[in-house]
Amino acid sequence: MSQPDAQKNRALDIVRIAKTDRARAEQLALGLIDELAPELGTQSLTINENSVLSLNSVNGRITAPGKQYFFKFHAEKGDMDTLKNSEYYNAELLVENGWPMIPPVFTSREPGMQFVVYDYIKAPTAYVAYGELEDHYLAGNGYQGERMAGLFGAEVGLCQKIREGYLKSLELTERAGIENASLNQLFYVRLAVGTPEKQPRLQENYIGKEVRMPSGETVPFNDIAKMPWTINGIKYEETLESIIAKSKDLLNPAKEERTPSVVGHGDDHNGNRFLIGNEFKFFDPAFAGRQPALLSFVKATAHNTLLHPKWLYEPKELEGKLKLNVSIKDGAVSVDHNWKTEELSPLRLSILDIYAKEVWRPLLQEMSARGMLPDYWREYIRAALFCCPFLVLNLIGDKYSPAQSILALSKCVELGSQGDAETTVGRFLKSIEPKTPNKV
Repeated sequence: MSQPDAQKNRALDIVRIAKTDRARAEQLALGLIDELAPELGTQSLTINENSVLSLNSVNGRITAPGKQYFFKFHAEKGDMDTLKNSEYYNAELLVENGWPMIPPVFTSREPGMQFVVYDYIKAPTAYVAYGELEDHYLAGNGYQGERMAGLFGAEVGLCQKIREGYLKSLELTERAGIENASLNQLFYVRLAVGTPEKQPRLQENYIGKEVRMPSGETVPFNDIAKMPWTINGIKYEETLESIIAKSKDLLNPAKEERTPSVVGHGDDHNGNRFLIGNEFKFFDPAFAGRQPALLSFVKATAHNTLLHPKWLYEPKELEGKLKLNVSIKDGAVSVDHNWKTEELSPLRLSILDIYAKEVWRPLLQEMSARGMLPDYWREYIRAALFCCPFLVLNLIGDKYSPAQSILALSKCVELGSQGDAETTVGRFLKSIEPKTPNKV
């Protein structure tokens, strides 16, 4: 027996169908928007082709009499249950704390039918603006200095507002409040809990599955997870298995009786902000609200700097460019690849430096001064950074070639474990160390 329409996750159906039948998804989206927001006078609707690359969302354009709008659906299996007693969009809360937000003209918060509509914006997202610069650089043409300086100026201005919002809202929150933070869905829930309708992504994507090797052989993920890694000559202390176990412990929202928290966007990657004039402004605060202070800015830090889309979201772009050798000997994995120098371009390293100076260091310093900073803060940030690529996509699935999967898993190890030589993540953590560390 099929579910009645009121119980269906219609937003999720639209997101899923768009991956294979964009025209059908457009019909469904048009019907839902016309049903819930007839005042918009929607005449036609187009889903942006590049948006179907996103795992859990689609966006596009609405045409109405004399007017155009931008819309976005974000939905995941099981979110009808997790969203029943929470507001899906929290733009007002962010604005109150100084975040520059694009106000929606319509928001549907009904679980299973959640979407948001904005006035149409011709401005590029930060993802597009930075991507154009980086493609120019990776093609061997250098950077467009004036354009890059303008983007960095906008980045600094945005980070200063985020910092002030964090410091203004920083407080200790009781366990129940942290457990209810919607941001947990992107980390601990995906890793260890799952939903009533869906098992954790750790089980769904990895446990009991096979890792395809470039040689044509397969190795059980359960086996490779137990092995230490050497990546481009650097030995890493922890295995995937130990990183996963550590992440389950550290990111558990029930770990402490009281946790330092801030009001934040949480999902503030480059795809969720537009460059309007000389200023970045956010939209789609689907996971915004009060959230763990050490977790709030992780998605931005990981996705905008450390996780290059060419290996995470657009692996086909690596075809013919990636050179990777992998061997398993004496129970250990050894990987050598050529993406090390290309991945963290000067642009991304500069953004990482901005984040360290303008957001992370002041936040940790204030937490330390108030006696809020746990002594495991470095391990916590590493665990959260690891989860960003490991849980956002199935890194050993069909989207990736065997070599691309090994590259992606090696990147997870680099994020989650300390190496026997200095790494980018190690330098970053050292750069945000507060002057007077203080335990909770």
